[in-house]
Amino acid sequence: MGILEKVAVDVHPDPKAPPGSYQGLKLQDQGLITNLPFNIAYEAAEEFTKLLQQRVKGAGFLKNLLLQRICSSFEAGRKTAEMMLEKRTITDSVLEEVDDEDYTGTEKPMDTLTDVEASCLQTIVTELSRPEARDPKLEAVEYFLDNHRTGSGLAKQTWLEHGCIVFTQYYDTALWVASAIAKAHPDIPVAVYAGVGKSRIFSGEDSSAIEREPIKEGVRTREIKIVVATDAACEGLNLQALGTLINVDLPWNPSKLEQRLGRIKRFGQSRSTVDMANLVYSETRDEKVYSALSKRLKDKFDLFGSLPDTIDDEWIEDVEQMEEELDKFVHLREESKNAFQLRYQTEEALKDSDRRWELCQEVLSRQELLERLSEGWSR
Repeated sequence: MGILEKVAVDVHPDPKAPPGSYQGLKLQDQGLITNLPFNIAYEAAEEFTKLLQQRVKGAGFLKNLLLQRICSSFEAGRKTAEMMLEKRTITDSVLEEVDDEDYTGTEKPMDTLTDVEASCLQTIVTELSRPEARDPKLEAVEYFLDNHRTGSGLAKQTWLEHGCIVFTQYYDTALWVASAIAKAHPDIPVAVYAGVGKSRIFSGEDSSAIEREPIKEGVRTREIKIVVATDAACEGLNLQALGTLINVDLPWNPSKLEQRLGRIKRFGQSRSTVDMANLVYSETRDEKVYSALSKRLKDKFDLFGSLPDTIDDEWIEDVEQMEEELDKFVHLREESKNAFQLRYQTEEALKDSDRRWELCQEVLSRQELLERLSEGWSR
């Protein structure tokens, strides 16, 4: 109806941006260029998942867990491989637990690792523990917070000045990112918003437990300008006082991306255009998924509404199939949207608009409201 001003979204890195737009990032297409230790570790992770699938029917959970966590951060990938080697219950210190029901066999796969599988996991731990295994995602977060300026005129500021929420699927990635940001900005509080009892506040080298309500209040009053959040913050959290968002990892679930964006792209946002950065490692499955999704992010106002809620594993294995399935979904959604427009946006539908509550543009007094609600339904 044009009553409220829409909030636009600029997505970064923008493949159409002129050269030099992201001088602090080392990019190949839309992915961050990694280093040799990560490349070796990632190859070992892919080899491990192939071996596990051959040996254990229904091992898809562990396969996805390892690949998604190594694509989240070097820290999460290393910790996952360590837990598997030590035959500990796979949790995200985190997030999920492996249940016996996830497997058709009588034993959990980690209880009976083969020598080759264990060697793959050890390679991941060794390579990601090397001093030269520096995670480019951390450099990217620091670049966007401290150096990349967006906005116009006097409103052109760094993302730290705008206020930023950093999203990740995994708690250990969240702690790692928050700790690094706090050390680089010792005078600025950095909050971790996570599940019940897991939220923390970082200040320099120190951190302490905190409830979630003080974090919300700190954001509202602008005392907290950096929040690192797990997907526990995806719903029911209003952070429109922050103007930028960084996705450290990419959930293979487009609806979660939309939920994340909804924390800042909402009524009360002071910026007419908010910024969102999506970080993926080059030449990984995450980049493959993001590349397919990003081609469809053409509308600055409705980025993910035309995408399915989930991306099937089979699609990820076959890029062409993923492209076909996404296009099929977009086509079906457009047909549904056209039907909606016929119902609500035609001249016939608008004839009696003064009595339609979804189009009400007036603020009613309490007495007027009672009188309106007391009227009978008209045909």
